[in-house]
Amino acid sequence: MKTIEEKCFDLLESTNLNWSVSKIPLVTENGLKTESHGIFRNDSNIWLGTVGNNYIPLQNSELGMILLNSIEGLDIEFTRGGQLKEGKKVYLQAELKDETIGNSKVKRWITALNSQDGTTSVGFGSANTVVVCQNTFFRAYGEVQKFRHTTKMKERIAIAQIELRSTLQRDDQLMESFKKMADFPLKDEAIEKVVQRLFKIEKNKQLEDLSVQKQNRIADFADSLKMSVKEQGQTIWALFNGITRFVNHIAAPQEITRKMDYIMLTGGAQMMNEGYTLLRDYTDEQKPKQKVYEMRN
Repeated sequence: MKTIEEKCFDLLESTNLNWSVSKIPLVTENGLKTESHGIFRNDSNIWLGTVGNNYIPLQNSELGMILLNSIEGLDIEFTRGGQLKEGKKVYLQAELKDETIGNSKVKRWITALNSQDGTTSVGFGSANTVVVCQNTFFRAYGEVQKFRHTTKMKERIAIAQIELRSTLQRDDQLMESFKKMADFPLKDEAIEKVVQRLFKIEKNKQLEDLSVQKQNRIADFADSLKMSVKEQGQTIWALFNGITRFVNHIAAPQEITRKMDYIMLTGGAQMMNEGYTLLRDYTDEQKPKQKVYEMRN
């Protein structure tokens, strides 16, 4: 049986994360010392970011060891991962059991995300992909600030164990909200709310009064929604899939690493999460269907 160190090595090798970083003091062109330090990859010497004197980087190997130690008692295993922006952000993922939402199978992963540019601490989130159309949605649950304030491995493992269990609960809640969307019929008012919010359109604004670029983007979204309705039926779940399809297949850059950055961290992530929150709240506000019982003599 492999040791946990060997498992960590294999994980980093398979995800192209088997590299480390160094924190190097920065000086001026005249050789004057500064209070700033640069974070550089040791394998390529690429500069990843500038940090202060007290910042201590969390190496990829440390992240791997923390996660592998923290899954004890959980039926999950970290097997996937990657990097964004040449390594400024790195992530590792553990696959969960597939769910069926509406007419589609949904693949699920718990994601641990860390920055190597000094901008954020470790964070956890949910990533899921609707298999039929390969729409990926990533929902981050915020940074774990405690990671910044301790360098002891035992304490970091304890923190990760708590955060992983919390993330699993949040992912279950996310699936429940998806199922609820699949039970609600699609209404024009919901589509209007989504278009107005995501494309920043004032209420009662006419389509012909918008810029040509915005009209084209709305037309592309309409096509995405049409395809999603064909797959999922006339439901709010189809509307959410219309949003994720538009982001994944139309708005996102085609180059894979830039696409993942867009979907997980930047514009696409913001659009999908805003759409999710809007539709989650919309379905929560609707009155539940009343059950009709037959009177029996």
